[in-house]
Amino acid sequence: MIGLQKIKKQFQISLLLLSFTLLLNPAMAQNNDDGLTVNVALDTNVIAIGDQINLKLSIDQPKDVTVIFPVFTDSITKNIEIIRQWPIDTTKNKDGSFKVNKRYLITSFDGGVHKIPPFVFKLNGANINNIIRTDTLQLGVRSFEIDTTKANFDISMPIHTPVSFAEIAPWAGGGLLLIVILFAAYYFYRRYKRNQPFFKAEVPAEPAHVIALRKLEEIDEQKLWQTGKIKQYHSDLTDAVRNYLDERFDLATIESTTDETMDAISEDIMHKDLIADLKAILERADLAKFAKFQPLPDENQLSLKYAYRIVEKTIIKEVVVEEPEEESEPAQLSKEEENKLV
Repeated sequence: MIGLQKIKKQFQISLLLLSFTLLLNPAMAQNNDDGLTVNVALDTNVIAIGDQINLKLSIDQPKDVTVIFPVFTDSITKNIEIIRQWPIDTTKNKDGSFKVNKRYLITSFDGGVHKIPPFVFKLNGANINNIIRTDTLQLGVRSFEIDTTKANFDISMPIHTPVSFAEIAPWAGGGLLLIVILFAAYYFYRRYKRNQPFFKAEVPAEPAHVIALRKLEEIDEQKLWQTGKIKQYHSDLTDAVRNYLDERFDLATIESTTDETMDAISEDIMHKDLIADLKAILERADLAKFAKFQPLPDENQLSLKYAYRIVEKTIIKEVVVEEPEEESEPAQLSKEEENKLV
């Protein structure tokens, strides 16, 4: 019963407000002056608080008269706000006159009846310099009554729904990808610290000692130290030995220092005499490359001799297992041959 009474009361207030506004003025105001027709129109004279309606200004003017429209920024009055305004639109009539339109989107957040004052247009022409005003409009704004007899209610909390696979999948995929990236980074960092290549090189078709011996022969034939290229001679020689050790014993000494290389070589790999030969080759090369040391001719030749000995003494010897020959069974003689023997 209380709700029905409130509805009736609200309806009566709205009806009274509408009637009062319509009695004051219609939704359109016009003004005529020297062939000029000015129109001001509202979509409706009564709105609910916060509703949005169009306010349209239009004027029909001769071609020899210029009309300057009123300028508004963010409001028409203190109670009526402008939400949006469109640029002036000009249309030429058949008789040569012009129809100029301007549209505003307005609203109000204050209940009651609000007066829209006349709009002032400035006229400029050959024989005219005047202003023209429109009629006054009224806008009724209907507010809503708040029922203070009812208690306030808390805002309902969000409903907890089960987590779906589609929600988990991106996180699971991202976590798995992160694990793969971290593992790859650790793998490459570990190989970098050990001076090992990131990817294992393909096993050459030829054995390591064949490649090494061929390279040593090339170095000997080039006669580098004999022509004054001491540094290049020892650099090529140590590279050949290091490449052989890496391929033969699965090491990574090509980018290692002399101390790091010697630490990687143990007596489990080669005899201690060969280790001493390797140390002599590397230390003599360091002196020639970095200390500008000039080894004696015998020392240059000795480094090549040591390199040959290291390769030749560590060659993997293939063991050929000879299969025992099967004893052949005596051939069986034919009867004719047996008779001849008899």
